[in-house]
Amino acid sequence: MSREESSPLLPSSNREVEPSPDRATSAGQGPAHGPVEFVKQLDMVPTPRDKLALGLVYGGIVLFLPLTWYLVFSGNLKAMGWFAVHPPMQSLAITAFLLGITPLQPPPPNSVTRSSRFKSHQNLILLLALPALSIGSAAMIYNKYLHSAKHFTTWHSWFGLAVVGWTLVQAMIGASTVWWGGKVFGGEENAKRVYKYHRLSGYTLVTLSLITANLAGIYSDWAQGRGLHALRVIAFWIGLPMIWVGLTIRARPSKMKFV
Repeated sequence: MSREESSPLLPSSNREVEPSPDRATSAGQGPAHGPVEFVKQLDMVPTPRDKLALGLVYGGIVLFLPLTWYLVFSGNLKAMGWFAVHPPMQSLAITAFLLGITPLQPPPPNSVTRSSRFKSHQNLILLLALPALSIGSAAMIYNKYLHSAKHFTTWHSWFGLAVVGWTLVQAMIGASTVWWGGKVFGGEENAKRVYKYHRLSGYTLVTLSLITANLAGIYSDWAQGRGLHALRVIAFWIGLPMIWVGLTIRARPSKMKFV
């Protein structure tokens, strides 16, 4: 197995599969930069199956995110208080996580593509998903504090706590496998072994996140009080399963090399 095949994210030293811009130009392919080349590097639909699956993911997001925001902003924001921050930020965080995962599905074919996709993944997770998750969680805690309300009284709240804690650990482990050459785990080879479990953990975490969102949008007291049953069914019983099915189809368990 070559280093290119075994390394999940770190750049490869195999120069034969990665022509330089000068070599690409001399071959009549044009320089390996610019918007067109960038789009090619981010091509995430190498097969019809992947195209269908990506459509399910994006279609599910279109149903889930806007309708969640509509449920909040079409209501009485003043009466909701700080709670009004919670659903929009948590749904935005879930969406950012999903958009951060899809560039790594299926696994990039070479280190040039891998680097471009991983930058997109990292920016979405660090600059959007984690801040949104933190703001949404803090708003809910503060709202409970203002009303002297009990914490963790529903399955949604317990699952939400698990998602937040798991997400922080997931982010730290993921960063440790690719930053500083994997030195946190004793070197690049050990980091590669950890990374496959990080990927498996990520899929499990996404599943738990979608279940948590479903519990909130369908069964929470606030959601039931809002009514709009048809919209909630579309967002949480149609949109969220579409996302999960799409991500599952795009996954490549064989690439994790557990056996």
